[in-house]
Amino acid sequence: NTTMNETLLKKLAKPMLILAPVIWGSSFVVMKHSLDSFTPFYLLAFRFTAAAVLLGLVCWKSWRAMDRSYLKSGLVIGTFLFLAYAFQTFGLDRTTSGKNAFLTTVYVLLVPFGCALLFHQKLQKSNLIAAVMMLVGIGLLSLDGQGGGLNPGDILTLICGFLFAGHIIAVEQCQK
Repeated sequence: NTTMNETLLKKLAKPMLILAPVIWGSSFVVMKHSLDSFTPFYLLAFRFTAAAVLLGLVCWKSWRAMDRSYLKSGLVIGTFLFLAYAFQTFGLDRTTSGKNAFLTTVYVLLVPFGCALLFHQKLQKSNLIAAVMMLVGIGLLSLDGQGGGLNPGDILTLICGFLFAGHIIAVEQCQK
């Protein structure tokens, strides 16, 4: 039975690795079109309320394990996550879905730099190469030939990237 499960997981691994970014990337387009009908606050309220209810129902047995430390960690992590999504959604309302998706991913670059700064972890050469590549990408996006540079939505989205990085770092620290 274990061998059969491992075989199934191996067969599903590559398709799932392809499906994950397809779903993630398409969500920006869906959210952008949703903003044509709903305000950013309404979308955020709906998403977070639905998630809270669903998690509350699925994880109701875990509620007894909550103590003050657990709640404090949840407050810190949840605040970072909410602010990240808020800045992302308001940014998406003011920029294109492609720029919003690209600029959001600045968190991938910021996490190792944040850990190096806050926890004195050593940066790898690949982190520096990635930083240069990300800056070049942001430059290419913002230098659109029309002299506009980064618009307000792009700036909100960059802030969201910093907040997602803070969220990831907080999750890591709260698990220790």
